[in-house]
Amino acid sequence: MGLVLLSFSSNAQKTELGFQAGLCNYWGDLAPSLSYKETHPMGGLFARLNLNHTWAIRAELNHFTISGKDANFDFNKNRNLSFQTQINEAALIFEFNYLKYGPYVLHENFTSYLFLGVGGFSFNPQAYLNGAWYNLSDYKTENVAYKKLGVSVPFGIGVKYMFNKRFACEAQLGFRKTYTDYLDDVSTVYPDIASRFSDGGQITATLTDRSIELYGTPQFKDGYKRGDPGHKDWFMNLSFGFSMRLHTKSKCARFF
Repeated sequence: MGLVLLSFSSNAQKTELGFQAGLCNYWGDLAPSLSYKETHPMGGLFARLNLNHTWAIRAELNHFTISGKDANFDFNKNRNLSFQTQINEAALIFEFNYLKYGPYVLHENFTSYLFLGVGGFSFNPQAYLNGAWYNLSDYKTENVAYKKLGVSVPFGIGVKYMFNKRFACEAQLGFRKTYTDYLDDVSTVYPDIASRFSDGGQITATLTDRSIELYGTPQFKDGYKRGDPGHKDWFMNLSFGFSMRLHTKSKCARFF
């Protein structure tokens, strides 16, 4: 019984709970370069297990909003596509601290760190048309039925600072490589717009080729390039966090 309590106390000393909030953005077919106009808030919760002063494992639950518009780029304005989606992510991340980070006398209370992990997320791209939001996957704008679940690889850099043995703050710049090209509902080529009209009506055709809004008639024929399937979509965040260690008592302050 004593060994069990000792083990629990030791692990509790290494465990942190926290939250983070910040800004996020996206890179993909509707944002070939970063558009600051499409920056949105993000937030999340995390739990961290400090394996030692160098390595840690962090579990995260995060919520992001990303969006993109062709109107932000002169060379894509004629295409006129746009989207927004909410992303809910769960991730498991490994951290490497540059300095011997920890709460005790032989530790540093500040360090920079690198992180790398794996995550899973859900998304649902939508477009705003005539005063209403439409789920784009329902309209198969490229005649493709894609899954609204994806895998991400979170990685980036950060800094941590401990106020005392219990409380700490941190900041991080993170990137998410994904393995889907449909965060924005844009990837391959245009289908035949005439069949879009006959099968689904004006809304289906317009969501497929939104040049109709600008010119009154579709400007892109069947097979014309709509996106670039060779480059998958990314999203990224700049966040600030606050954490608390569950327990900080130790009989010998020299040890972790």
